[in-house]
Amino acid sequence: MTDKPARSRKKAAVILLCVAIIVAVAPMIVAMIAVRISPECTVEPNCAAGALAYFIVITVPIGAVVFITGLVMLLTAKRPKSK
Repeated sequence: MTDKPARSRKKAAVILLCVAIIVAVAPMIVAMIAVRISPECTVEPNCAAGALAYFIVITVPIGAVVFITGLVMLLTAKRPKSK
């Protein structure tokens, strides 16, 4: 007897957790890469790559909501269903 729906729910929850972490820190990662590509950005105060880090104010709450949703999905997928 296989529990295919529970396994697929668990897999979807783990994917959602990973996506949440990526969404939360994506602007910081992009900013770090952009600063490495354009070294002039480190000395100029009006660099767009430096301003990208401020988008974390928006993406961290979104990532937190997605993370909590994935966590709830994971916990409900692990709970045995009564028949």
